[in-house]
Amino acid sequence: MVPPLPAELRRAAARARHRDLGRHPKPDEEIRRGIVLAPADPSQWSHSHHLVDSLEPRDRRRLGLALLSNPHDTRGDICMEAALTRHPCGWSPEEAEKLLALALPEFDHSPDHIPNRVPYGFHQVCRCLGLPLAAVREQEPSERARYRPQLRTIVLRARGHHFLAPSGERQGQCRWHLSVEEAADLLDLPYDREVPKRLPQVLPDRDNWNNRALAELGTLVFEPGVLDLLALLLTIDGFRPAQSWLGQVRERLELLPVAPEVVSALLRINTNYPNGMIESALGRQTSVLDDAKLMAGAAWAACLAGDPALIGLVAAQALGRGLDRRLPGLPDRDILPARAGVTALSAAAGMPGLGRHRRALSGLPPEAATAARAALDSIADEFLSEGAREVALDHHTAHLAVRPDGSVGVEVRTDRGQPVTSYGMRHFNGRYVLELTALRLRLPLLAAQADRERGVLAELLATGTALTGERFGARWLDHDVAGPLCQALVWEADTADGTFTGLPVRGPGGRWLLRDIRGRTHEVTATDTVRLWNPVHADRAQTRAWQVHLELGGLTQPIRQVPVRRGASRRPVGDTRPPQSS
Repeated sequence: MVPPLPAELRRAAARARHRDLGRHPKPDEEIRRGIVLAPADPSQWSHSHHLVDSLEPRDRRRLGLALLSNPHDTRGDICMEAALTRHPCGWSPEEAEKLLALALPEFDHSPDHIPNRVPYGFHQVCRCLGLPLAAVREQEPSERARYRPQLRTIVLRARGHHFLAPSGERQGQCRWHLSVEEAADLLDLPYDREVPKRLPQVLPDRDNWNNRALAELGTLVFEPGVLDLLALLLTIDGFRPAQSWLGQVRERLELLPVAPEVVSALLRINTNYPNGMIESALGRQTSVLDDAKLMAGAAWAACLAGDPALIGLVAAQALGRGLDRRLPGLPDRDILPARAGVTALSAAAGMPGLGRHRRALSGLPPEAATAARAALDSIADEFLSEGAREVALDHHTAHLAVRPDGSVGVEVRTDRGQPVTSYGMRHFNGRYVLELTALRLRLPLLAAQADRERGVLAELLATGTALTGERFGARWLDHDVAGPLCQALVWEADTADGTFTGLPVRGPGGRWLLRDIRGRTHEVTATDTVRLWNPVHADRAQTRAWQVHLELGGLTQPIRQVPVRRGASRRPVGDTRPPQSS
């Protein structure tokens, strides 16, 4: 609690303020005359200067504490603060600490707190660089270690504050307070004094909104090794980085005590622009790429560290992009972080297709792999409900497909049902990485279902089990998993006109037909008896004919029914159809 000023001193300060700025100055006039002109033109602040010059050091200290604590509505008296910085006041170490606390009201002084996302305000920055630092400068160097957290915060604030000033006004504004370099010189550690010089080489000077990485990291950048880690993360070359890069990151993480805090801060970077703000092309060029690289590198670093809490943040970071948008997909600025996050989680969870990166993540504790699998499941649950097998992608639809040969995969088709080529999938794998990942995570379950159906079909072939036409259509042809498998198998139906052998095809009106080699069709009725055609009971010519027919049609059967000729290709020569996407 700051004691109130004596009445005489309070009235003298008010008179000096009124004479310098007027009785009711407008805010812009107060800033222009109090900040810009006060040091340059003594006539603008001569009354405040003469008052402070006439006071004893004790009264100067009392006035300074009163101004910063604002108990008498003198908060706007910048001229008085400027005058106090020009005169020695004899501040004690405790009083200097009190001034810093008044200038940083939101600062958490607990010993375990590392301030992040410090707010930037024009008046607040001026106050921090003015009277509080003037008091710190009066202290012995041996006493300055106690102010280290506050001084670090002030240096970062001043860096953003000076960048915001228009280039033509940088030299004219705030001449009465310390510069960033002078403030950094007050830091007690030599390494801390070098950080403001190195910081622009790693995180270029930008306005406070575009410098979101620094806003999240806060004073963590002063910890030894943090800038080296950030510089390394910025060298990531894609969502699947090289093994050498992963090895260097692992080494940095092992040597850096605050690595979890750094990675956590980077994973919390928010790249979304608030309502009413538009992302400019210049902003994308100068800040978005760096932020994207830092977030992508942090995703891999979280998995390399094997910390389940950090691994959970990777999924939260990926899900935080695009879910609130009306249309599916990711904006360009979020593609790299999301793809890197999903790929890192897949490697940590031991998913197939990432052999080199799984080996780079070898040695992780079991709980890390469990956390990675849980993170991937959370992504899948966000986009797919129980039993769902398709996701809308703007004018396309991605779905889990069971192919006639028994394999499963993710296919993307247009509104007209046309498949997307492998070249087009490059775009979809980037912008819709979250949706497609959700589908691919459901592939093992679908593959297991397809394997079970293949086993049942193999048993039907071996036993020669007969089915009614109604059962054949309802249980097999209309089944979402077994149906595609049955369409690549040869069936025979006992009809009133004899036995008919053919492949199932969908006819007019959605009716199921059997089509033979010559193109003739037979509609399967409820009274027909249907079974899988067994080449063991057929002559060699018929078996040979079906072999050729399947080869020309490019069909691969899910079970061994029609023998495959040695050296035969299921894909005919000259077939120009696009390959199926997976």
